[in-house]
Amino acid sequence: RRGRAAQADHGLRRVAHRTLMRLLHGRPLAERINASTNTRIAALRSHGIGPRLAIVSVGIDPAANTYQERLVHQGRRLGIGVHHAALPRGATRADLAATLRSLSADAAVHGILLLTPLPPPLEEASAIEHIDPAKDVEGMHPHNAGLLAAGRPRFVPSTAEAILELLSFHQIALRGARAVVIGRSGVVGRPAAALLLGEDATVTIAHSQTADLAALTRSADVVVVAVGRVAFLTGAMLSSGVTVIDAGINVTPSGIVGDVDVESVSAVAAALSPVPGGLGAVTTALLLRNVVTATEQQQLSGRSASG
Repeated sequence: RRGRAAQADHGLRRVAHRTLMRLLHGRPLAERINASTNTRIAALRSHGIGPRLAIVSVGIDPAANTYQERLVHQGRRLGIGVHHAALPRGATRADLAATLRSLSADAAVHGILLLTPLPPPLEEASAIEHIDPAKDVEGMHPHNAGLLAAGRPRFVPSTAEAILELLSFHQIALRGARAVVIGRSGVVGRPAAALLLGEDATVTIAHSQTADLAALTRSADVVVVAVGRVAFLTGAMLSSGVTVIDAGINVTPSGIVGDVDVESVSAVAAALSPVPGGLGAVTTALLLRNVVTATEQQQLSGRSASG
């Protein structure tokens, strides 16, 4: 896998060199986030507290499995315990609800992540409600989603937050910028739009029923695409100088690729987040940072209650 990723990154670098397009790499940002997280974990451990994340899955999606592997690996490096509660593909709603409620009640678990998509007939919206909002480190519970919509975010879906963190790290101006978000999922599209709005961008959300998508994207300064379709966004849909954030994850025989047709987009874009090498490491770092934040908040709440 590392060999394929290196080969893909080399190809992107070659394209970027030819067109002077800037690649918005996420690794330096992830390392900065992880360094800060590591300091906070050391402080917790000095008080005998070890942050712990529970990952819940039903069956397993290849893309979600990649994310899980990154969380386990990076969590181990940082000293965050990562436990995987794997339910079989035939698990019922009651099975999933019971697992989430049990983890929510377990004081040794500080964060809970439900991997999606769920196999039918399970429904993500109803399952999420069984997670304690204080442990909902992916920010999907209606309580946390409501706080984000109100402009008072607590936990935010990690990929959406990674989009904003990456833009800020690479000093992409958002105030007054025209941003188009392609995709309206509760994991990426909607929360990313809310965060962009919070940075004073003028935001349009596009989706499968949007008429003349290209007319919107050609007017944008920033385009975020998260639809899960290989080579969906092409250079013909963009104007010169645009910044493109590729939030797509597509598992192909040759490796993981995004939603952007890199060859054509590189001819017009000023900057692009590569896949792999863009949002992935940042998303992982932010999710684990949320686990530490949840741990700190729960310990503070416990001390306040006992005091």
